[in-house]
Amino acid sequence: MSAKPPTTLHPTTTLHPLTTLTGTHPLTIGPNTYIHLRAHISTTHTPVTIHGHCIVGEKSVIGIQEVKDGEEGEGGEETEGIELQSHITIAPNTIIEASSIGTGTEVCVGAKIGQGAVVGKYCKIGPLCTVAAYEVIPDYTILYGYNERRIDRSSSSSSSGMEAFRRKAVEQQVEVLRRAEGAARRK
Repeated sequence: MSAKPPTTLHPTTTLHPLTTLTGTHPLTIGPNTYIHLRAHISTTHTPVTIHGHCIVGEKSVIGIQEVKDGEEGEGGEETEGIELQSHITIAPNTIIEASSIGTGTEVCVGAKIGQGAVVGKYCKIGPLCTVAAYEVIPDYTILYGYNERRIDRSSSSSSSGMEAFRRKAVEQQVEVLRRAEGAARRK
């Protein structure tokens, strides 16, 4: 059995009892974040920070799974870490090893974001799409199909209204999930 990481959870975080937390580096989860059952968060190779109003889907994996020779710092010190900004939705069965995922990004079912990748704000990574290790995805990018890409001009041109709408939608989704879980536990 792996060790549990030193964990800082905000009191409004909902962490399903069947979520797996492993590693030795710090794990920080911000307010109003909902982690589904059987999600796995690993801090074995690097710290993980998940900011507020995020949803992590069932069977998703967050954390670097394997460090290849020469990728870890000299003497085995930790790398920069994984940071998920606020209002991110991560669908089931995804693998997240990115250094950073920007605010408002949606990661769809079965997507994989490689080690060290940087995903901008308000992006959408489509189902089964892959972001290569250390790749940088600009803000408002949509990955779809066979990793084809386009910039979402509708969101980037009228950004303030659309961004506020997306943030509110994620906040409402978190609230619905928290209420549903609370009702299920009372039965």
